[in-house]
Amino acid sequence: MPTDHPSPLPASVRRALYVDDDPLVLRAVRRALSNTGITVETAESAEAGLGLLEDQEFPVVVSDYRMPGQNGIQFLERVRHAWPDTVCILVSGQADVDTVANAINRVGLFRFLVKPWDVQDLKNAIRHGCDHFDLLRENRSLARALEQKNTALREVNLRLDKEVQRRTAELLLGLLNALDLRDTETQGHSRRVALYARRLAEELVLPPDEIVEVERGALLHDIGKIGVSDTILLKPGKLTPEEWNEMRRHTMYGFEILRLMDFLGKARLVVRNHHERFDGKGYPDALSGEEVYIGARIFAVIDTYDAMTSDRPYRKALPASAAREELTKHRGSQFDPRCVDAFLAIPQPDLDELRDRVTASGEAGVD
Repeated sequence: MPTDHPSPLPASVRRALYVDDDPLVLRAVRRALSNTGITVETAESAEAGLGLLEDQEFPVVVSDYRMPGQNGIQFLERVRHAWPDTVCILVSGQADVDTVANAINRVGLFRFLVKPWDVQDLKNAIRHGCDHFDLLRENRSLARALEQKNTALREVNLRLDKEVQRRTAELLLGLLNALDLRDTETQGHSRRVALYARRLAEELVLPPDEIVEVERGALLHDIGKIGVSDTILLKPGKLTPEEWNEMRRHTMYGFEILRLMDFLGKARLVVRNHHERFDGKGYPDALSGEEVYIGARIFAVIDTYDAMTSDRPYRKALPASAAREELTKHRGSQFDPRCVDAFLAIPQPDLDELRDRVTASGEAGVD
């Protein structure tokens, strides 16, 4: 039996189908519902009723319980399966509880009328059934309209999110470029450690939002050097103890620069904590263990790796194996053991690919 619905009826139309194998009952129904604004069609069998339903839409179907071939519950069950919005009313000469309960469970019965029915009760049942049908249809229409609006709103929000991400990336790169103008050595380093930090955060299975925080913090870790004087920042020789104290303040300078940028969230902690040590011997706050934000503990590992495997004015880059040995040597003292173990589990080709990506395109990797 087809399940495609005919075209919806206008809300003002009232139409009902009454099925009964007794022609006298059907005649009485047509007479009772004349001049009521309800258009009634009748059928003397379930099959005849189904044929009418295939041709036109009936908000309400009324069926007698006892009919040859199949009873009213079986018929209404087929109606509800094919036309689920149709309101079903059962009529029976026996008002037993089992019949009513069975009809409710199998059909989702709207009304149960006892023969001989009262004319006014029949009229009210069909009117209320038509009202219920219209309400269901209106609710479905409103639900569709709401879903369309929600879909449009989601699309707008998606575009806005992408725009925010784009502008955020531009802002972060702008901050990084400001530092690059003062300290050219930070350019490739900041971009590499950002990608390394993301890879290690993924290896540690951090939540996606926190992975972004870690990556952003790694990218901006040295932004506080903007606040360090050129005589110290660009000094070619060894710094004095006083100059080292000033240089170390770059972690706090960076935190203050980013303090009002709420969208950076915990990324600001990477900037402040990136010279803390797992054993508490770092700066500026002498934090230890898990007091140090996980992003900063990640950074300590990848910063050491990148520093050792990159060319410096005073030496050539060391092999990756030497960096891995250094991380292992200071595992549990300078570095978080969990971060070291996760880093060492990353295949070397993965790290090489990230370094090559920065070398080839200058990718910053900020989301």
